[in-house]
Amino acid sequence: MFLPVILFLSLFLSAQVYLPFKQIQNYTRNQKPNHYDSSLTYLTNRLGIEIHYLYPLYQAIGWEEKFKKKLGDKTFYDDFSQFLSFAGDYGMASEYVSKSFDALPDSIAKNLADAVGQLKDIQYAPAKTSILDNAEQYRVVMINEDRAKPVHRAFTYSLLEDLYKEGYHYLAMEMLNNLANHCLDSLNVFTGFYTNEPIAGELIRKALQTGYTLVSYEDTLAYRHTNTQRDSIQAANIYSVIKKDPSAKILVHAGSAHIGEEKTTGYIPMGYWFKKISGIDPFTVEQTSLTEGSNFEYGKLFYEYFTSKFSITEPSVIFQNKRSLNPFGAKGYDIIVVHPPTLYKNNRPSWLSLGGDRQPVLIQPTERSLFFVQAYYENEYQADKLKFLVPADQTYIANSDGYYCLYLRKGRYKIVLRDIGYKILSTKDMEVK
Repeated sequence: MFLPVILFLSLFLSAQVYLPFKQIQNYTRNQKPNHYDSSLTYLTNRLGIEIHYLYPLYQAIGWEEKFKKKLGDKTFYDDFSQFLSFAGDYGMASEYVSKSFDALPDSIAKNLADAVGQLKDIQYAPAKTSILDNAEQYRVVMINEDRAKPVHRAFTYSLLEDLYKEGYHYLAMEMLNNLANHCLDSLNVFTGFYTNEPIAGELIRKALQTGYTLVSYEDTLAYRHTNTQRDSIQAANIYSVIKKDPSAKILVHAGSAHIGEEKTTGYIPMGYWFKKISGIDPFTVEQTSLTEGSNFEYGKLFYEYFTSKFSITEPSVIFQNKRSLNPFGAKGYDIIVVHPPTLYKNNRPSWLSLGGDRQPVLIQPTERSLFFVQAYYENEYQADKLKFLVPADQTYIANSDGYYCLYLRKGRYKIVLRDIGYKILSTKDMEVK
């Protein structure tokens, strides 16, 4: 009963993103090799310190075999997926994440489908409510993300105002630049690498507008350290906030397994270290495994089967017989969030509305060679510094009428229209009322 639904979703997704991605492939393969790429051993959206959102896509397509050899297939697919999400191509980002998964035998997939089909006595509770109810009793809330799934940042965004009212006035983020040149009182190229992704940018803007103090806690020598050493330093950096401000309450937004409170084979995560050195038990929220695409093949299939059987319409905590459902036996997390399947409007995910703070705005394709559309806040926009700024939203995926849909808050914007080579064709003023 599940396979037709999965097939439909797959076909829908492919139809939605295939044409523009194919255009990038054709464009890239027709270009002369870039010597800059030939010397690099990693994918990047930085040319020096300037941001170029399509550049890593050219790299990954034009030098695919080279980067697979340098990085390994899994890291290549993971990195490529992240840069696709930066550009607003969330569907193809999910496709490339999945390429790094180990395939399951058909027998296991069938058994999994049967097991999910037999689930009963399932109850739901809104994840946001569960987190806020528990936040009253804790001093530190930790929530994780998958780097290629900005929907996780959108969920953290939804928590900011209510957690601030509960006394959480610090937002510690792994993605923030922790070097001497960092910028933590506004958003630009120096705020952090992943903060260049538009939803991460909106998360930063919202936090600053709400009144949060941003905390950068990454290990600045992570490239020299083991994963466990890195996590222990991250934990110490977070704890240093409480040492300076004993009344502090902290919301921590971290990558994937870092928030875990239990050791795993060969790895001790930041959450465990923090609890050990501080004596403070954090409330940990896992949201990467039970989300569209998941972060491993078994989780991906479970999610598809589960959401085909049960209607999930908002981020939720799932219970079976009044006990929290933990289908993968994951340890070290207090709750697991199940995200609903993505709903699309004008070929863009509806979660881009950020809980209604933003509205869909259609951009007319006025330029013949238009490919990529970006919206910058007018109060942030400076033409000579455009390469250092983070857009509110951007995409190269048009709707069926050829219009581009951007999700924007009320306010004034500069709309930047680019061709497939990233050349600016024109800019226009726009006010969203």
